Amino acid sequence: MLTIKDVHQVRTMRQVKSYRSCPTSTGLPMWGAELGRMYQEEVARCNRELRRSFRAAAWRNRSGTR
Repeated sequence: MLTIKDVHQVRTMRQVKSYRSCPTSTGLPMWGAELGRMYQEEVARCNRELRRSFRAAAWRNRSGTR
């Protein structure tokens, strides 16, 4: 049985060469799909920034635990 551990294992229209992202094949209006992609990228950007600041703070505080 296959187990999907990460979202990177799921194929999207960017990896499938013959896939057409038209409303008839996806069922979504294009503006809605584009808006969803924009929201997802904003969330990913915020997560990257939080991860970066967390790691920077952990690096600054590393000498306090020794």
